[in-house]
This record gives sequence, C-alpha cells and structure tokens, in this order.
Amino acid sequence: MELRYLATFQTIVREGSFIRAAESLSYAPSTITLHVQHLEAELGFKLFVRQGKQIQLSTAGQALYEQADALLQHARTLEQTMKEIVAGEAGSLRIGVIEPAASVYLMPLLAALCQRHPQVHVTLEVTGTRFICQRVAAGQLEIGLCSPPPAELGLTFEPLFFEPIALLLPESHPLAQQAQITPADLQGQRLLLTGQYCAYRETIEHFFSPRGLSVQPCMEISSFEALKSGVKSGIGIAIIPARAATYPLEGTVLRPLVDCEQLALPVGLVRSPQHYVSRPLLEQLISDLRRLLVH
Repeated sequence: MELRYLATFQTIVREGSFIRAAESLSYAPSTITLHVQHLEAELGFKLFVRQGKQIQLSTAGQALYEQADALLQHARTLEQTMKEIVAGEAGSLRIGVIEPAASVYLMPLLAALCQRHPQVHVTLEVTGTRFICQRVAAGQLEIGLCSPPPAELGLTFEPLFFEPIALLLPESHPLAQQAQITPADLQGQRLLLTGQYCAYRETIEHFFSPRGLSVQPCMEISSFEALKSGVKSGIGIAIIPARAATYPLEGTVLRPLVDCEQLALPVGLVRSPQHYVSRPLLEQLISDLRRLLVH
C-alpha cells in the first residue's frame, strides 16, 4: 500500500471534499482522484459513496479510516528508526565474545558506545569460539571476537592480538618460589584447565603434546573466575589467559612460563561474508577495537 495514497485518503476525509484536500496538499484535483483510484484498486473496494454533491465513507472506507492514523504513525516511526539506524544513532548490535576479551576490552568500548548512542540495544553473548562461530555463520550474531573459526564454516578472520597464557598458582606453592617455571615443571602437578572444546585448552594441548608433555587436568572448569577461586582454594594450579588474572585473587600469584613464546591464542574479528551488513554503528565499534587492540 502506497502511504502517500493513504495520506491523501485521510486528508479527503478530514477536509470533507476532494477539492479541499487538493488545496491542503497542494495537489491538482486530478491527482487526488488518481490516488483514490489506485488505493481502491489495490484494496479491492470503494472507499467513498456519493450523496448528491456530498461524499461519504463507505463501510469499508470507514474501517480503513479508523486504522489510517495508526498505520501512518507506525510508518513514520519506522521511517525515523531506519534513518537513525543508518546514521548510527539507534538499532541493535549482536556480538559474540570470548573471555577475557569481553571483560577486559569490549565492555569499556561498549560503555562508551552506549553513552554516545543511548538508543542502541546490545546483545552480548559471552561463550566459546565454536559456538560464537556457529552463530555468526547462521546470521544470528553480526560479529565475533574470538580465536580463528573452523574452516568449514566459511567465515573471515581478522587477527587483532595474541592472548598470552600464564600460570596461576597459590603463593605458597613450591613453584611460586622458583625464579623460572618451564612447561616441564608442570608434569605431575594438579592442573585446572578450561573445558575440552575451549580455544585456550586446545592451544595449550597443541603446544604441550608435540613436546611430549601431558596436560591431563584434575578438574575442568568453564569459568575463569571459578578457575581462579579453585587455585585460591588450593585445588591445584591453572594455566589461563594472563589477562584473566591481571589482578590475581588474594593468596595467588601469576607467573609466566619460560620458553613459551608460542603459547598464545590469536584473537580477532570473525564475520560471515554471507550475512555481514556494514552499518555506521558496527563499523565504529570495529574501528574502536582495531585502535585498541592492534599494535
């Protein structure tokens, strides 16, 4: 339905005649007639009946008039919303992020973005790389900030930084007193690791296995906060992203592993060539991420 035809119809009813509607809208009378004819042809019924020189709404025309205000107001609201989305002032963002990138990097950027654009609605899914990539590939998330995606999903990956991995242990642990800690020192220790399909866990296993070292955990924990608490409670020691323990819990210490320069997880932007739609708001967030993370 052409909204301008509906607006013309509404004006005719309000003004009481085709002539006065033409004057109000600065249209030729023939244009007013044409608009009504198009609207009647589209809807399949007459909108007006003539009583002498007067026009009155038909039953169908009365039903349409009762809905016209709501229809036009909704259309105006939708048009304004679309303009705001295009301008980056409103709309929504759907993002998937792994930890600790979500807490350390993304949240401060989102806080600034929401201050600049208070009408923006953000959906932030903090989970693992595999699930994020599946959601991006299905068009359910616009972008992901995670490790490289599985090749079969056909996603693009733009690396932004490497997440270093370190050792968190109780400050009373014997290894905490060593000047240097090597991967070999971890053999026989009670290890706390993330779940089997976590990108950090996979990175650790890919680094240790070719060197003939075992990384069998005594406990698998999907939450970095719970991992840190487990270390504090004395359950074991944890290999975690260094930034997840920038401020270790009281009674714990964070130590680097020597000869482990390659033990780092690449983290970057994941997008779907099929579903990604460039928008000012999204491009601004991506630009902020690049500026913050790329060195």
